Amino acid sequence: MGFNQTVVKIFFGYGILIFPLFLLLGPLVSEFFLILLISYAFYFILSEKRTYFFLNKYSLFFLAFYLSILVSTLVNFYNFDYAKSGIFYFRIFLFSIAVWFTLSKYELLNKKMLNFYIIFLSIIIFDSLVQFFTGKNLLGYEIIKSRISSFFGDELILGGFLLRILPIFLVCLIMNNKIGEKKIYILYPILTSLICVNIYLTGERASFFLLILLFSIIFFSNKYLRKFTIFVVIFFVFFSFILPKFQSSENLNPATRMFTKSYEQIIGKGEERYEEYKKKFFNKIYVFSHDHQGHYMLAYRIFIDSPILGTGPKGFRYLCRNKIYILKNNDGCSTHPHNTFVQILTSNGVIGFTLLIISFLYILIEIFKSRKKIDHQNKFDKFLISENIILCGIFINLWPLIPSGNFFNNWLSMMYFYPVGFYLYFKFRNEKKIS
Repeated sequence: MGFNQTVVKIFFGYGILIFPLFLLLGPLVSEFFLILLISYAFYFILSEKRTYFFLNKYSLFFLAFYLSILVSTLVNFYNFDYAKSGIFYFRIFLFSIAVWFTLSKYELLNKKMLNFYIIFLSIIIFDSLVQFFTGKNLLGYEIIKSRISSFFGDELILGGFLLRILPIFLVCLIMNNKIGEKKIYILYPILTSLICVNIYLTGERASFFLLILLFSIIFFSNKYLRKFTIFVVIFFVFFSFILPKFQSSENLNPATRMFTKSYEQIIGKGEERYEEYKKKFFNKIYVFSHDHQGHYMLAYRIFIDSPILGTGPKGFRYLCRNKIYILKNNDGCSTHPHNTFVQILTSNGVIGFTLLIISFLYILIEIFKSRKKIDHQNKFDKFLISENIILCGIFINLWPLIPSGNFFNNWLSMMYFYPVGFYLYFKFRNEKKIS
C-alpha cells in the first residue's frame, strides 16, 4: 500500500471508527466528515464500477422514502430554511452506503477498532461517574436538571448516545471473538454493564426502556450471547444499587425519575384537576405525559388536513401555532411531535408512514431470520451474530411506542443510519458467503 493509500485509509477508514467521537464534538464536525466520506465513497464506487452499492433493495426502498419526503417538502414550501432538511435528506442515505463501502474496502472490524471503543467508552464512563459523584465532569460541566450529561454539557442526550453506540461495541467484541470464546472474560461484561448503568444514571427514561428492550431481544434471538447477557444484568444490578449511594445530591436518584415521575406524569399528578379525578380511579390517563399527549393530539389535527402527503419535515413547528389547531388548555406546540411515527405521519402523510411501518416490520422479520440461521449453525459465526446484533440496534431505533427526538435532526439521523451501514456490510457479506 502506497503512502497516499495509507493516508486515505487512516483518514476515512479509521474516521469511520471514530465517527461517534465526531458526533460528540458537535454537528458541524460530524457533518463535515459526512460530506467528505460520501464524496470519497461515491468516487471509488463509480471508478471501480461497484454499482451494487446503489443497485439493491435497500437503495430502492430508501429512494421511495426520500421521494415521499421531497414531495411533501416541495408541496409545503414555507421557506428554504424549513425545506432544506427535507431536500438534503438524501445525504443520510449516502452516508449509510459510504459506511458500508468503507467497512468492505478496509475490513476495519479488527482489534484496533475494539481497543478504540474500549478507551473511548471508558473515558465517557469515567467522566460521567465523576459528574455523578462530584456534581461536575472533567471539563467543569455541571449537572443540569438533576441529570448527568458528561461531555455533552447542557444537552441531555448522553443516554441516547451510549444506547446507540452499544451495539457497535458489542459487534467489536464479537468480531474479535471475545464473547465467542469458551471462557467469558469478566472485563467485557463489567464494561458493558457500566455503559448500561450510565444510561440508567442519565435519567433518560426512553433510552433506559430501549436498553431493556435491546438486551431482551438479544437474549432471545442469539443463543451465543445469553450467558454474556446474564453476566451483564448481574453486574448492572450490582452497580445500579451501589453507585447511587455515593451520589453528589439526593436529587440525582435515577429510580425516582425512572419510575415515580413516570407514574406521576401518566396519571397527571401535580395538575390542577388531579385531586378531582383522583377520586374517579384516575379516569384521565395520559399517553406518557400531559405534554406528550398534547403533541400527539395536535399532530393528529394537523395530519387530518394533509393526510396523503403530509405537511413537510418542519410543517409541525410551522403550523402548530395556527389558531385552528390549538388545543384547549394545552396547545401542544413544539419543534416536533416527540414520536418518530407520529412525526412521519404528520410530515410525510400516509405514504411516508406506510414506508416506515414496512421498514419496522422488515427489520423484525430479519431478526427472526437471523435467529434461525444462528440456531442452525453448529459453530460460532461472528459475522452472522454481528448482523443479528446490528439488527437489534436498528430495531430499537424504530420502536414506535416511546417518545423520541426529531427524526430530521442531523445528529439523530446520523445516529440512526450509522448502524445501517454496518448492517448492509454484514448482510451482503453473509449472503455472498452462503452463495
